[in-house]
Amino acid sequence: MKDRILASLGPVLDRPLHVDIDAGQARDFCRERPAEGITLPDWRKDFIYPWDDGRAADYFLLFNCVNFAFWARPGTVKWAIDYKGRRLDGAYGLMGAFTRAIEEGVPLLDGKFLAGMTVETLGRILRGEGELVLFRERAEILRGVGAGLVARHGGSFSGLLAKAGGSAVALARLLVSEFPSFNDVCRTDGGELLFYKRAQLAAAMICQRFQGKGPGAFRDTDRLTVFADYKLPQALRRLGVIRYRPGLAAAVDSRTLIPPCSREEVEIRASTIGACDMIQREYAARGRRVDSVTLDAFLWLLAHEKAEGEKPYHLTETIFY
Repeated sequence: MKDRILASLGPVLDRPLHVDIDAGQARDFCRERPAEGITLPDWRKDFIYPWDDGRAADYFLLFNCVNFAFWARPGTVKWAIDYKGRRLDGAYGLMGAFTRAIEEGVPLLDGKFLAGMTVETLGRILRGEGELVLFRERAEILRGVGAGLVARHGGSFSGLLAKAGGSAVALARLLVSEFPSFNDVCRTDGGELLFYKRAQLAAAMICQRFQGKGPGAFRDTDRLTVFADYKLPQALRRLGVIRYRPGLAAAVDSRTLIPPCSREEVEIRASTIGACDMIQREYAARGRRVDSVTLDAFLWLLAHEKAEGEKPYHLTETIFY
């Protein structure tokens, strides 16, 4: 999968108009951050499905169905929830909202329940403060996923996972082929640019939660790319590994919406994947192996650390990240 994605992005990476990758900064990153210091998260917190059973895999598949667009439109309040007296926003807010709903007896992991999802029901599940961008689209996606689970996988995410046969790539391909909301591609005159962010991330998070065992015993996570969203390029830009040319830099820094599948947007995402592949190859030249799952988790967590003079992430209204 990784080779196919990189090949599809080659025309954009070879002729950049808006984003440059700095190979020297990529080498500096590898020199300054030894591979041994990059470790995987296990997604174990009290608000992230705190129960030790196999259904945690179902939970992460559910989460990644609607794991996108947690930013606030200018002039609005960012969406957040209260979980047992704690304010959670972004991806953590969604995880907490789903855990809260399961604790309240909502059968969120059941395909039949999801197939009947309404805007009103999802509103109760995700109740909090502020505006959640693309809210109605999330309800529609959950209905479609639920219907697909009922029709083809016995009504459960577990049935889908079993069909993947221990392959992260097979799971990502199943998600992309069976559920349109996972088919994260941009069509251009030259063909299709493949990203598959949420489909790959779903497999990665299951692997991380189960530490490569049980439901997460995937044999091929090295065939995934990093998961091109809006936080990874923010981290890479801070590190100097990618640089926006003046026009794009001005648009991003002023929080101007970047249209989905525009040349600017696909360059940001393609350069994120290309730069991380460069970092991985540099580590390999130094005799160290860092797969995309590990590198992605490191950069995602780095992007959530506050830094002085931090530049904003780009804003694109899309269901794909």
